[in-house]
Amino acid sequence: MAQTPEAALELPIGVAAEIDRQRREAFAWGRQDCALGLVSGSVRAITGVDLAVGYRGKYRGPAAALRILRDEGCETLADFAATKLPEIGPAMARIGDVGVIEADGPLGQAFCIVDATGLIVMTEAGHGRRPRADMIRAFRVGE
Repeated sequence: MAQTPEAALELPIGVAAEIDRQRREAFAWGRQDCALGLVSGSVRAITGVDLAVGYRGKYRGPAAALRILRDEGCETLADFAATKLPEIGPAMARIGDVGVIEADGPLGQAFCIVDATGLIVMTEAGHGRRPRADMIRAFRVGE
């Protein structure tokens, strides 16, 4: 059965459920942050692969997260994502793909998830929204 145009503009059901679950949990570095909550949960909902294995609970703040990036040979969150997912141009990102935006703070970047109207981001205050034009790098999730 062909997908309707309306369905093509919605987050996959598993991702929507994961985002709803995350909204009920407080931000926590190393457990429920932009990498180990927002992105890993969304990727797992789409692909069944848990990218957070080996990282969950290994840091409790931005300085420790930055150390892990450096230990992995990466300077930025986007560089780290490129070791896990195929990189695409931001204009090619589709609903459910992972993006990276510039952000205040010690990491200088944050992960986001592409949806039909922009980007879903995770902040210390919870989920937020950013315009799609803020995405500086993008990564394909699934086929």
